[in-house]
Amino acid sequence: MPPMKRVTLREVANLAGVSPGVVSYVINNGPRAASPEARRRVLEAIEALSYHPNASARGLRQQRTRTIGFISYDYFPLDAFFAPYNAGLLTGLTGALLPHRHYVLQFPLGIGGDLGELNELLQSGRLDGVVVRLSEEPPVTDALLEVITRAGVPCVCLEHAGAARFGFSSVTYNDEESGYLATRYLIEQGHRRIGHIRGDVHHLAARDRLAGYRRALREGGLPADEELIQGGSWLPAEAVRGMHRLLELDPPPTAVFAASDQLAISIVQVLREQGHKVPGEMAVVGFDDVPLYRDLLPPLTTMRIPLVELGRRAAELILQATHGADGDTVAEVVPLELVRRGTA
Repeated sequence: MPPMKRVTLREVANLAGVSPGVVSYVINNGPRAASPEARRRVLEAIEALSYHPNASARGLRQQRTRTIGFISYDYFPLDAFFAPYNAGLLTGLTGALLPHRHYVLQFPLGIGGDLGELNELLQSGRLDGVVVRLSEEPPVTDALLEVITRAGVPCVCLEHAGAARFGFSSVTYNDEESGYLATRYLIEQGHRRIGHIRGDVHHLAARDRLAGYRRALREGGLPADEELIQGGSWLPAEAVRGMHRLLELDPPPTAVFAASDQLAISIVQVLREQGHKVPGEMAVVGFDDVPLYRDLLPPLTTMRIPLVELGRRAAELILQATHGADGDTVAEVVPLELVRRGTA
């Protein structure tokens, strides 16, 4: 049987009695509006010619695409697809959307990056809503949220909230409080010289976790020795260098709080290579609770971020927003918990 001839956009336009451009506007919900009468004729022509599958035609009539954008406003090459952090969020997000037949389009975006392509996507009508992961707070994020607001696309913010004036719901957690709890735990275990391997201080999470560390020392009556603070990047190599510097101090610390699990694992590796027992000679606490590091020997003590739950809750909120559910803006703060395992 010969293959069926593919129906073209021009054939739809001819049957509907409109220009091909109007057909494109109807299919993409923009960038220009079509009159109700023209839209009706185009949709009827689409169905008559089977230009789209029936499900897509129904979506056009409902002006829904069943597609949710995930904007990670903290893009690094490979991280968008392989980093455990984003993987956890996307697992929860996609898992909660699939039963509702909604799907995810990922749009990685570097902080301060060009918003032009994102604006085109948002204005095209291809997205019913967006979930945006914000690694910074206002006013750094204002330009991005302005683009989303102008497009009239429902939005939910993850990790950090946007400025209140945008009226977007958010699902967040408190990095400063969690850094405080991790350090206080080490103090309660009897440690008096506690090092900190910080993350990239250009990121709010790293700055807040450092602030929590400092607060715990202050409240515990311990001196804030700047030599005990090392690192400054999320890269493992920087943690290795920082840990070597901590071991060279006289006296060295007896415990280290790392700003991420990946940094913490690099620290444990250095200690093993140097012949130090963990936690006997050095206690280590991480941050994130990446599943990969739960089965190490010894398993990592860490602050758990419920990433899957964060993504799942964001999905619930964006579905409510895209379906026109009435209600106030939701600002949920998810508590983190210390998971005691083998390193501290």
